[in-house]
Amino acid sequence: MKRRSEPNDRHTIQKTEHIALPEGKLKLRVVLLVAAIAVAIASFAYGVNAWVSTDAGVQEITALSGEMNASTDFTFYYNLGFGGADATDERREVRTLYSEAATDALELFSSNVESEEHVNLWYINQHPNEVITVEEGLYSALSLLEESGTRYHYLAPLYEQYYALFNSSNDQEAAQYDPRLNAAQKEFFASVAAFASDAETVGIELLGERQVRLNVSDEYMSFAQENAVTAFIDLTWMKNAFIADYIAEKLIDAGYTHGALISDDGFMRCMDTETGTEYSFTFSHRDGTTVNNLATLHFSGEVSIAYLHDYPLESGNSGGYYLYSDGTLRSAFLDPADGLDRSCVPELAAYSVGGSCAELALKLAGVFIAETLDMDALETLEKDGVAVYYAKDGVLRSTAED
Repeated sequence: MKRRSEPNDRHTIQKTEHIALPEGKLKLRVVLLVAAIAVAIASFAYGVNAWVSTDAGVQEITALSGEMNASTDFTFYYNLGFGGADATDERREVRTLYSEAATDALELFSSNVESEEHVNLWYINQHPNEVITVEEGLYSALSLLEESGTRYHYLAPLYEQYYALFNSSNDQEAAQYDPRLNAAQKEFFASVAAFASDAETVGIELLGERQVRLNVSDEYMSFAQENAVTAFIDLTWMKNAFIADYIAEKLIDAGYTHGALISDDGFMRCMDTETGTEYSFTFSHRDGTTVNNLATLHFSGEVSIAYLHDYPLESGNSGGYYLYSDGTLRSAFLDPADGLDRSCVPELAAYSVGGSCAELALKLAGVFIAETLDMDALETLEKDGVAVYYAKDGVLRSTAED
């Protein structure tokens, strides 16, 4: 179920500086346009423009209607007919595969909706301390989460409270859920954060052969029963990163590698290494309640992008944020240390050649969800093949100066 707060008034600010990233062998430009925020918080958005032909070329592929699927959060472009393939047949095949993958992904990575077809995160949450066999896609995702050493996904009870805050109709209602404004909430958040940060209290155990067990201590189980906690793990803000990877891998495994998948909340997975397509990404910066475009970053080839931001994108799901009347923002980027939302800067973008969106997002989150921007951590990411872009003094900065 999607929760959305009310949209805010927005207008676009046109101000870009062109900066070239590593060159590839691409021709066509698909631009992710980022809009601006005006008086109240508005947001900036990704938009994608492309030159397409009716029979062959880069075209947007939409999922087949009829079932709920993850495609509502994504834009998918594919270069049909490249290399001599029949564009009509290829479109039908790609669309069918995309629809199936988007449907499966939405169910697999849902922590609050039961699935009749898949053993998903909801099922795992309902069966703590039991050995469960899951599908390869979910097993791989859980493996990545555990290997990352992060604990964000164990803050599920707090994400539920924050989404109630985000869905509030006014500041008074929001304050009831806000741990910074409500003493009882602050105590609850501190307790859950302590449980979530302790690997001995809650954790996913990978048993091999696609078997997992969600281990929850007796103390935490008692706390959960007393406080009506029904979920221990939730992907929340990183969910679309995992979905992008899942869909991309399904397409790649089937031999369809001439496309790019973009989520409306800032994750991109480009599988295209052959067709001659250039992509560009407009980086913007929030200063108070105003966002200005700072630069257009060009990239190409097989790349992943993760864009973390403490305010909503115009074309995306705004349910992960709340703006108080005094301009104070709340977001879903919670710190396992105390369960409070936190970001060292308004936005960070990361770019890597190869790899996955989820892996990139988890690496970037360790820097983003903090009190201050750790420059040493950025240098470490650069050595690991991850270029990070951020704003300082109103100017775009990057760990990839070339």
